[in-house]
Amino acid sequence: MSRFKIVNLIDKIFVSIAVFLIIYAWINFFVRDLITTFIISLVFSFAVVFLLYFFINKKQTKISTNKKNLEDINEKHLAFRLMSNEEKLRLIYDIISTQYEKKLDGKTTVILATHIEKLSQNDLINIICEVDEKFDTIEIICNEYQPNIRLDILSGKKIKLVDKNKLYKDYFEKANIFPDLNKINTKINKPTFKEILKNFFLPHKAKSYFFCGLILIFSSIILPYHYYYIIFGTVLLIFAILCKIYPLIHRD
Repeated sequence: MSRFKIVNLIDKIFVSIAVFLIIYAWINFFVRDLITTFIISLVFSFAVVFLLYFFINKKQTKISTNKKNLEDINEKHLAFRLMSNEEKLRLIYDIISTQYEKKLDGKTTVILATHIEKLSQNDLINIICEVDEKFDTIEIICNEYQPNIRLDILSGKKIKLVDKNKLYKDYFEKANIFPDLNKINTKINKPTFKEILKNFFLPHKAKSYFFCGLILIFSSIILPYHYYYIIFGTVLLIFAILCKIYPLIHRD
C-alpha cells in the first residue's frame, strides 16, 4: 500500500470518528439508553460517511476533468496573447484556411481585441467603426466579453465574438493547430476567496478542531441540557471534517 493510500485511509477514519461523535452526541441528547444510542449512531454515521465519500469521489472526477480542460484553455490562450499581432493573425488565418475555406472570400476580417480584458458594448462600437465597409463578416478575437452585449449594431453585417473558450474549441482544437507554448515563461496567480477558504481549512488544523470539539461533545454527554457544549462541539467537529475533505473537492 502506498503512502498516499495510507494517508487517505487515516483521513477517512478521522472523518468517520468525527461524524460518529456528532451523531452520537445529538442522539444521546434525546435517547438516554447508551447501547441504543451507540447502535443507532453507528448505523447513521456509516450511512453518512458512505454518502459523503460517494459524492466527493463523483465530484473529484468531474473537477479533475474540468480543471484539465480549463488549464489547457488558459495555457493556450496565454501563449496566444504573448504572440505579436502579426503572429496571431497568421495563426488565425492558417486555421481558417484549414477548416473554413469558404470564409476566405475577401468579405471576412479578423480583429484582435486581446488587449482589452473584458470587451464592453462601447469597445465593440469603437472596433466596428474602424472596419472597412467591404467586409460582411467581422470576427473579433477577445479574452472575454460582457454579458448581454448586442451584436446587431450594424445592419447587414455579421459580427462574431470569439472569447478564449471559443478560440480554443472552434479554432485551435478543431484545426489541431496551437500557439507556441515556449513563449510562456511565467504564470500570474491571483488570490481568490476559494484559496483563502482553503487556508482556513488546512489539513493540519483538523487535530485542533477535533480535540476541542471532542472535549465539548463529551461535556454535552455529561451535561446534556447545556446547548452550548453540543452546538459548539458539533461546529468544531464539522470544521475538523472540512479540513480533511475540503482539499479533496477543491484541489488546485
